Amino acid sequence: MQRVLIIGCGKLARAVIPLISKNSVYFREICLSSRSKEECDVYKTKYSNDKQKIMTAYVDIRNKEKTRLMANIYHPDLVINLAPASLNIMVMELCLEIGANYIDASLYTPKGEAFCDIDAEYALDQSFQEKGLTAVIGCGFNPGIINAFAQYSAIKLLDSIDSVDVIDMNSGENNNPYLMNTSMMASLHQISSDCRLWSNGELVSTPPMTTRASFDFPDIGKSDLYMVDHEVIDALSGELPEAQTIRFFSCFKKPFLSMVKVLEDLGMTSTKPVEIDGHQIAPLDFLYEVMPQQEDLAATATGKNGIGVLVRGSKDGLEKKYLIYSLVDHKECFEKYGSSSTDFMAAAPLVAGAGMIALGIWKRPGVHMISEYDPLPFFKEVQKLGLDYKVAETAEDLEILDD
Repeated sequence: MQRVLIIGCGKLARAVIPLISKNSVYFREICLSSRSKEECDVYKTKYSNDKQKIMTAYVDIRNKEKTRLMANIYHPDLVINLAPASLNIMVMELCLEIGANYIDASLYTPKGEAFCDIDAEYALDQSFQEKGLTAVIGCGFNPGIINAFAQYSAIKLLDSIDSVDVIDMNSGENNNPYLMNTSMMASLHQISSDCRLWSNGELVSTPPMTTRASFDFPDIGKSDLYMVDHEVIDALSGELPEAQTIRFFSCFKKPFLSMVKVLEDLGMTSTKPVEIDGHQIAPLDFLYEVMPQQEDLAATATGKNGIGVLVRGSKDGLEKKYLIYSLVDHKECFEKYGSSSTDFMAAAPLVAGAGMIALGIWKRPGVHMISEYDPLPFFKEVQKLGLDYKVAETAEDLEILDD
């Protein structure tokens, strides 16, 4: 049994807390903490029971002294970090100070930066080893289970890997004709940032949205995608350096792309602050605050969310190609879990990973990603939480389109 401190009570908590509440065998005591204690109290009232004790606390991770005091009073065995990725290092340092294991769903991305800094997290590896503590980073879906899919193909399916393409086919509709069933900020980053890919032993960049492709995803159908930048490239390139290419492809609604083009022309996607009545605010930050959020659209979303890896390589001298993927229905997910499919697909691996740490299966001092562990026990834990996966040997390939 482990005492768990959850830091952050934002949109991902909507999926994480209900899943954790079903795992009282692993987690008997939970402390929910955030800058909005009232939101934490709502979850406490809804999920606390005789089998699982839930308490709440106010915390602002930027206030190190008060956060450390609260954490030392609760004295958790494990910290689950749901705070923004820009705060990962601060939460990891807190764990070192209080002697707690650590897990998060996203790689550290410095505030205001476009790309993650995985090296900053690995720089704490020696400190976690010396303390005898385990830190698992990027244990969501993308990165996270996607890395485990790729590792599974390297261990179980192929003798050598030539290329890996991550396919993000978040399809379907909602009650807003322009917005996607994904995070607007993440989509804007992908559309506007230079696209990085792993090519012949190094990370290279191309202009944004210049490579278009088509793919027929199981149970979703054929759709156009664009090669975009994603933090999972940083992780996969370190885990599978022998691969000739590693790329990320995502699909976008045409009305969304048209809307973003207009916003760009008006300067509303700029991250440079402007002064308004004595206040500095970036147009993009304002846009994020006033537009509907992904979680606000989840109740009306229909269709399916499919994400997987298309891996090419050889086995016993023969060329092989596998698609390893998960598929979630938007409507069914919201009715069952009360969250968007995107949040659920990130929450299930995170909670499963927390369970692996609680059971001692992932007890390994230092900083690690889930690809360093045997993927099969992890997959079983994820399946128990309702997220399944499939492995298909396929003749279907990604078709690069010429514009």
